[in-house]
Amino acid sequence: MNMLKSVERKLEGLVEGLFGRAFKASVQPVELAHKLAKEMGDHKTLSVSSVYVPNEYEVYLGHDDHEKLSSLGDALKTELANYLTAFARREGWTMVAAPRIELLEDGDLRLGEFGIAARTVTAPSGAEAGLAGSPVGAGLAPDSVIPAGAAPAVASPAAAGAQPSPAQTVLYERSPVAAARYALRGPGVDVELSGAVTVIGRSKRCDVVLTDPNVSRQHAEVRLSSSQAILRDLGSTNGTRVNRRAVTQVVLQPGDRVEVGATELLFERLA
Repeated sequence: MNMLKSVERKLEGLVEGLFGRAFKASVQPVELAHKLAKEMGDHKTLSVSSVYVPNEYEVYLGHDDHEKLSSLGDALKTELANYLTAFARREGWTMVAAPRIELLEDGDLRLGEFGIAARTVTAPSGAEAGLAGSPVGAGLAPDSVIPAGAAPAVASPAAAGAQPSPAQTVLYERSPVAAARYALRGPGVDVELSGAVTVIGRSKRCDVVLTDPNVSRQHAEVRLSSSQAILRDLGSTNGTRVNRRAVTQVVLQPGDRVEVGATELLFERLA
């Protein structure tokens, strides 16, 4: 079930749509996460009762981007693998083994350009399968997706024992338990911010899903650390406001009113 005829086709793949577009700035981890998920969905294989998706990804980067992202070590690979695991769970897709991501340097690529080669590689004999899918919409318990004892191909102490739940889209490993707990509340919304990153938007894949047509598919995100909550606009069409003021990134305070599109959400501290 090789998704590419050969790894050597990586540059041809850039022309054919494997995410070789140029950016003004360097490649960001969150950008890789979204493109890896899109690549996974673009290479589905339909079986009688399952939808198979690739589990091995090679990301080709220019020298400067490779040097920068490689400096993050295995932590970045683990975060990306966790994100793909959660994404596949949500969609009900099947991987034949735990996802594995490699960052490779390609001297032909410039700053901000990258290519992704995706393929399906079965686990070595005796190894646990990393992901077993289920039909879309079916009830799915975490231990039915990743069997006990299974681990990502690249594991870290922070990731061990903390697999993402089916209803989560995880971009990064969870932060250590914070002293404070926060929530977003508004029309039809009452969500505690439990993950390291909470994405707000119109897409059903967001953590906070809004039906407001003025809201972009991925409009904004809230990042939690042990000491603060940071709201960041994700390049939305209509922008993000806090207390009637347009913002691109701001540290939220309890009682702040966050406006996305025509929807107002209240940021509250729970404890």
